[in-house]
Amino acid sequence: MLKRRLFACLFFSMLFTLAKAQFKINDLPEMVRKAKPGDTIRIPEGEYKNTQLTLTAKGEAGKPVVVIAETPGEVLLTGNSYLKLSGEYLEVNGLRFTNGYAAQTPVIEFRKNNESLANHCRVTQCSIDNYSRPERFNTDSWIVFWGKNNRLDHCTIGDKLNGGTTLIVNLDDERSQNNFHSIDSNYFNGHSRLGSNGGETIRVGVSRYSLTSSKTQIHHNLFEKCNGEVEIISIKSGENTISRNTFYECEGGLVLRHGSKNVVEGNIFIGNNKPYTGGVRVINPGHKVYNNLFLDLAGERFRAAFSVLNGVPNSALNRYYQVTDAEIHHNTFVNNKSIVFGAGKDAERTLAPENVGFHHNYIYSAKSPLFEDANKNGGIKFSANVFSGAAKAEAGFSKITSVKFFEKSFRSQSFRIPIDKNSGADISTLDWIDSDKAGASWFVMPGKSETPGTTYKISPDQVKDIQSTIAKFNSEGMIELQPGLYRIAQPIIIDKDITFVVAEGKKAEFVNASEKSLPAFFIIQNGGRLNVNNIKFNSAFESYGDVQSGISTTTKGMNDHYSLRVNNCEFFNFGEGGFSCIKGTKSTYADEVLVMNTIFRNNSGTAIDFSAEKDDKGIYNVEVLKVENCVFANLLSTAINVYRGGNDESTTGPTVMIDQSTFSEVDNREQGCVIKLIGVQTASITNSIFNQSGAGGRVIWFEEMSWDDLKVDYCNFYKSGRVGSFYNKVLGKHVYNLQPTFKDVRNYNFNLKAGSSLSNKSSKAKYLGANL
Repeated sequence: MLKRRLFACLFFSMLFTLAKAQFKINDLPEMVRKAKPGDTIRIPEGEYKNTQLTLTAKGEAGKPVVVIAETPGEVLLTGNSYLKLSGEYLEVNGLRFTNGYAAQTPVIEFRKNNESLANHCRVTQCSIDNYSRPERFNTDSWIVFWGKNNRLDHCTIGDKLNGGTTLIVNLDDERSQNNFHSIDSNYFNGHSRLGSNGGETIRVGVSRYSLTSSKTQIHHNLFEKCNGEVEIISIKSGENTISRNTFYECEGGLVLRHGSKNVVEGNIFIGNNKPYTGGVRVINPGHKVYNNLFLDLAGERFRAAFSVLNGVPNSALNRYYQVTDAEIHHNTFVNNKSIVFGAGKDAERTLAPENVGFHHNYIYSAKSPLFEDANKNGGIKFSANVFSGAAKAEAGFSKITSVKFFEKSFRSQSFRIPIDKNSGADISTLDWIDSDKAGASWFVMPGKSETPGTTYKISPDQVKDIQSTIAKFNSEGMIELQPGLYRIAQPIIIDKDITFVVAEGKKAEFVNASEKSLPAFFIIQNGGRLNVNNIKFNSAFESYGDVQSGISTTTKGMNDHYSLRVNNCEFFNFGEGGFSCIKGTKSTYADEVLVMNTIFRNNSGTAIDFSAEKDDKGIYNVEVLKVENCVFANLLSTAINVYRGGNDESTTGPTVMIDQSTFSEVDNREQGCVIKLIGVQTASITNSIFNQSGAGGRVIWFEEMSWDDLKVDYCNFYKSGRVGSFYNKVLGKHVYNLQPTFKDVRNYNFNLKAGSSLSNKSSKAKYLGANL
């Protein structure tokens, strides 16, 4: 036995020696296949591009076959690379997937194929970052569990930009049910908003198998800014335990979506009063939620700090089973915006929770009531709870007048958490998980360059140098245009953070110098951020070809988010038939678009168009659109069009804010519309003038859900169409029908004349409408 062990040590010592000079990554699967229980194979550091690793091993309990990076984090799997594990007791350690994407498979999958699954296998000290597929809705999952008793631990998972749940536990056959997987001590480091359903960080099961037990353990992980959608963790199976995790500034929550008898214990949710930050949502029977801490969470409704949903009678598997026989106890809630029992109550979800115990909890709140009970039928049994703060007492609660606090420092923050010996969470025993306890110990997230961008000056006769100038910038820069006429022969591609200004506060004019039609003057691609100032965009110049958009996103699709800022510009002569001054194309997504101090005039196409997502699946392509102090005049078509179809409830946007703007003679066609906001969840249209616009139909068109936050107030409608909405609750008390008197319409000066009847009608200024 001693000789055999010595031989094995010598053999793998020799392999390690050969690795640096002769190691071939494609030989690794065969090495692993031949390895004996307890053997270790080291991968030398380096970049391995387009590497597909399918590893099958036969280790033993306490003697796994280990595949480890010689230097953790320095084995880079790039391009189209992935890892498949199968067999028994195989451990993979220290790999980094970066700068690529898996084109047709998950990045890490615990199976070789349908016949060969992984059991008792482990992936540890690995990372996945900058590994999203290039198009937003080319969906995939990065990590997929099959088999039983597998573990993912101490891994760092970066921002996933394309659709598809980051990590999935599959229960599609009996070999993967009752699996006892462990997902622990990982750092889920951000997930950008997807603008659609399908942006979960973890999902355990699916509705089809939701009556099946998974028994997966999710514990001691850090979830930071996981904002993909409303469900950060989506539990769709039974008897799982989610414990001892920390959720930091996540726009969503831990959702017991399907399945029963799940346990949520010892977790910490920290919102820092960031919008949409949530906690736990309970659906289905038999759950236990206890010893959790909910701090400064600002979410409401499905993103509330805590919510128990109403169910659907005779519910299908994929809808909402009634909540019954649940126990919610010894939790602490501190300064949260919303706690809701009977959340989602509507014409479909009519089954109130039954026999739900809510006891020995501590709510610290300065507002009343402490919570919302949409049903008030006794289905929630409140007892032995306590509260403190300025809120009024509720049945089943007693007030603590002498409050004691537990003080905790975390991430340079100081928290004072009220405590009680009989109620609330046992704060002193909770695990505050930060990056020193979770994630790959070697991983350092790449930082963005802090080098300030350079400024280049360009004159009209140097117009061909604009694109090559952008190429000179590292990640950001400024181009100062000299006033004059710029003859653009090709679209200017924006793939960096670029600002355009015009010298001397004057304006530059962009026109088409080609006989062919241009798709746009500016096209934003991945990595692009665009800030334009003082530019005139002229779509029809002399006998040259037209231009379909002033500013557009790529038609090839993007996975990265972009932002756009347009200030003191002018758009004119854009034709009809799909033309738009500003356009967001399908499968692109803007975090924010800000348009201000700008004139849109004499256009047949749409002025601002974010309506490309027509699949009616809750998808949209702009999170926040702000229009301030703008004029829309003499437009054949719609001024602003934002579309989000379907009835999905997993997202936050779009949000549209229109303020201090003037719309004059816009879309007076039969059944025309000035502003279309279909499916927009938050909208504010204020301090604006609508003059002889939408006369053949609607001036504003909403199609909203009952919970959407929509407001039209401090607005004037003169000889204009109606404001249409499903619930007819959007109009405020300050709506006028007075004739505006503008200074100089012929020259597009739509400032109100002094002494106008609309003076002093605004909520915040001395005038309504734009003042340019």
